[in-house]
Amino acid sequence: MKPKFLTIFLVTTFSIILWIFVSFSNDYSTTFTVPLEFTNIKDGYALLSQSNFNVSFTIKGQGWSLAQLTYGPETTFKISTNNNIGIQKYNIRSAIGENNWLNSTIQVVMVSPSEVSCAVERLSYKEVPIIENVSIELSEGYGLVSKVELIPDSVKLFGPRSLVQNIEAVSSENFSFENNSESVSAQLKLKPIKYISFENDKTTIQFKVQKIVDKVFKDVPVKVVNVPKLRDLDLFPPVINVTLRGGLENLGIQTSEDITAVVDFNDAFRDTIGFVKPKITIPEFSTLINASPNTLNYIIKQY
Repeated sequence: MKPKFLTIFLVTTFSIILWIFVSFSNDYSTTFTVPLEFTNIKDGYALLSQSNFNVSFTIKGQGWSLAQLTYGPETTFKISTNNNIGIQKYNIRSAIGENNWLNSTIQVVMVSPSEVSCAVERLSYKEVPIIENVSIELSEGYGLVSKVELIPDSVKLFGPRSLVQNIEAVSSENFSFENNSESVSAQLKLKPIKYISFENDKTTIQFKVQKIVDKVFKDVPVKVVNVPKLRDLDLFPPVINVTLRGGLENLGIQTSEDITAVVDFNDAFRDTIGFVKPKITIPEFSTLINASPNTLNYIIKQY
C-alpha cells in the first residue's frame, strides 16, 4: 500500500512542478506601481518638490521574470538629477536604463506618467522648538507634580531654503497617556515634514505623577514687610497653620520653612475693618486649601 501511495505522490508532485515550469515559461503582462526617487542631488542642495511620487508600469515578459518583480524585494524607480538645480523635467523611458531591476528580459509596454518634474533648491538649516502633542489622563487621586518637559526641547532641521524659513516649530506625533499613576519618561517621534529632515527625529517627554494628599503645616511665621522708620506692626497671632494639597512624596519632604506668609505694613495702615489677610506663597505644584486663622489682628506702633 505504501509504495503505491508514494508513487502517486511523486507523480502528482512532478506534474505540478512541470505545470508551474511550463506556465512560468510563457509570456505574461502585468501592471504594478513603484515609488519614485530622485538621486544624485548636488551637494548643498535639497529636493523642494516633485510632480509625482509613484510610477506605474505595464510590462510584458516571462512568468519567471515577472514573479521576481512581483514577489522580490521592494524596489524604487530612480531618476538621476545629474547635479542639476532649479526645475527639471525627465522622461521616464529615458531613465529606464538607470534601473537594473527592469532587465532586458522585460518589455515595458506602457508607463504612467510619461514625464515627471522636480525642483532642487539650495539647502538650509535652522533650529526650532518642539511642541508636545500629547494628552495626559491621570488615575483618580493622582496629579502632576512637575512640568511636562521635552528633552531636547528643540531640533535642528534641514531642507530647501524656502521651506525651512517658514517653519517656526515642529510637533511630536500624537500620543495619549491614559489612567496614569506613575511618573513618565518616554520617547516621542517627531511628526515628519515632507522634504525636511531632522538632526534627530525623537525627543523624550518627562513628567512626575504622585498620589495627591493634604498636609497641615503648623506655626508658619508671618513676616511683616515695608515697615517705615519709627513704626512697627504687631500681629496677633504671629503664626498660622497652612493646609496644602499636593503630591505625597513632595509634601512629605517639605516643611513650614518652604511656605512664606507676608503682611504688608501699608495694607494694615490703609485698613478700615481692623484685620489684615496674609499673602501666602506655597511650593510649586501644590494647592492652598486653608490658612488658619485666615485673618490677623494687629497693632500699629509709633516711636
